[in-house]
Amino acid sequence: MSATPTVDTTIDTRARSFLVVAIGADAETARVAREWTTLAEGVAPTTLAVLDDIDAPSDLATLADVAGSARVGVRILVVGGRYDAHRAVALLREHGALPVEIQVSVTHADDLPVYCAHCRDIRRVVGEPGGLVECPGCARLLEVHDLLATAMGCYLASDSRAREVTE
Repeated sequence: MSATPTVDTTIDTRARSFLVVAIGADAETARVAREWTTLAEGVAPTTLAVLDDIDAPSDLATLADVAGSARVGVRILVVGGRYDAHRAVALLREHGALPVEIQVSVTHADDLPVYCAHCRDIRRVVGEPGGLVECPGCARLLEVHDLLATAMGCYLASDSRAREVTE
């Protein structure tokens, strides 16, 4: 497991409204969500969405609902583990949120979102950019490239042996 990243709990006080999206059950996510919600409520109308798992259909529906009700001037504050936070940002962008409207605090880096170039799906893995992981879908040993595709909310990964020349 990776060390807990530093969390920034400042907010944009020019916002017309706030959407705080907290994902996961860890104590640091709850603490940051409470702090952001308290700060935001002192500035503008604030909605708090608490999700257990970004991959759960009911949580995806909740995220779509709150994203769909957001209006110009909203600031979206996403807090959670690395996998959930990156995936949530990509989904919010699919619903029309602009990068300038989104602020992210990653509370832990225990898991990583990777896009397997072979089974063509986004998977949750334990690993780090630049490292090797086994794909839960196709079981290939993947090299996780050190580039976050923010629009997809994941890192690209490809077969670590693909560069080897065989005769």
